[in-house]
Amino acid sequence: MSPAASLLSFIKPSLAYQFNYLMLCIVWNVAGLILLSNGEQALGPTASVTTIIVLLGFAVAIGLGVWRWPYLYAVATVLLMFLASSAVLPAYTKDPSLWPSDYWRYGGALLNGLGALVCARGLLGFWQWRNRNAKP
Repeated sequence: MSPAASLLSFIKPSLAYQFNYLMLCIVWNVAGLILLSNGEQALGPTASVTTIIVLLGFAVAIGLGVWRWPYLYAVATVLLMFLASSAVLPAYTKDPSLWPSDYWRYGGALLNGLGALVCARGLLGFWQWRNRNAKP
């Protein structure tokens, strides 16, 4: 069994949720861009094509990390966890008028909070895999 294949056995549940989180973030940003193009307010303050490209880059890095380079998975997951967790606080500290309603404001905070937790679980799985494969 290759190291990457054994990594998958440690992070499989987290991996599915990480990809779902990335997909939901992409949908959130695409919806925001569509709303902006129709002259309406985006779902949150950061809808952009750049954000979508970065999220797609994370998906590719995580996928490659799982299948080829496990440490790439860890680095991408740490960065994604940092970005997700740093996106939670603005929902409580920024001007509420940046969101169309409190529903979207707290929904975004919930989405990013769960994304950060899923990444933390993925890192725990990576850590367990790394410790099991460490040479004494």
